[in-house]
Amino acid sequence: MKSITSLCLLLFVLFSACKDDDKTHQLEITKALKERELVFNTLNKTWNFTPKRLSPESQAIENNWNEWRLFVSELDQKPKATIGAFQRKTKMLVQKATLLESTIPARIDKPQIKSRLSAMITKVKALHTFLNLDRIPEKKVVELITDLNIEVIAIQDQIDEIVRRSHIQKEEGEQEMLNSIGGGANMSETVKPVETPKEIEEQGILK
Repeated sequence: MKSITSLCLLLFVLFSACKDDDKTHQLEITKALKERELVFNTLNKTWNFTPKRLSPESQAIENNWNEWRLFVSELDQKPKATIGAFQRKTKMLVQKATLLESTIPARIDKPQIKSRLSAMITKVKALHTFLNLDRIPEKKVVELITDLNIEVIAIQDQIDEIVRRSHIQKEEGEQEMLNSIGGGANMSETVKPVETPKEIEEQGILK
């Protein structure tokens, strides 16, 4: 009889422990879902990439740089509904970003552009990594999205700057050429032609 009582008591304790474990597990799931919902809401508010207004010439360079155009277009489309949508988005961005360094148009293929691209790609990869953690660090993700926005604008600023400087160099080159031509013309006016002996003789007779 005692053994039966002990067995019943043991089963009761085990059952109670299982119920407690289930309750704890359920609370943890509820907490995790709540956290993911808060992270999603934060992401939804933060994910706003404003395109910079470029000069027509710089805009033409961007439009003809197909890989950059596709990357910016992907970035501009905000994910919807779930954290999973943001995770898939960053995966696509990583794939598109890795193509940029090897496809830079010749006119803007400068160290400044390469440096900016490298920094931006690092931010994209880090964002993808943090968004795929079990516990997403909300503040870090927000910081990376903000930095990514800054890097994209910095690249566009750099394109504008390269185009602007190319025009300054062209103008300076044209001015140097004009100065050279003008200097040659002045020299032709100031230097007297050399007279031949016959011309000198004729001048003496006339005198």
